[in-house]
Amino acid sequence: MEQSTCKVDNQGRITLPANWRKAQKVEAGCELVVSSDGPDLRVQTLEQSLDEAQRIVARHLRKSRQPAVEQLRRWRRREARLEEQEAAAHVKTPR
Repeated sequence: MEQSTCKVDNQGRITLPANWRKAQKVEAGCELVVSSDGPDLRVQTLEQSLDEAQRIVARHLRKSRQPAVEQLRRWRRREARLEEQEAAAHVKTPR
C-alpha cells in the first residue's frame, strides 16, 4: 500500500497524488466515487465502483440456478399478483 501526504485547502479540497491519478487514468473532469466508513475515505474511479458493484451482484446471482432476468420476471409476477389481491380485497362487491 502506497501512502502520500496531502494538504487540505481552506475550502476542504485536497489534491490527489499524481502517481495515483496517472495509474488510474484520472484526468480533469473525471468522476470519482468517494465513500466513507467512519474516519476512512475511499476514492475510486466510477468504473472501479461499477465493477465492484457488479462483482457483489454476481456473487448473489451465482447462488441461484436461474438467470437474473428470469429471477426478476418471477419476482415481478409475484409482486403483481400480490398487488391484484390487495386491490381485490378493497373492492366492494355489489349486492
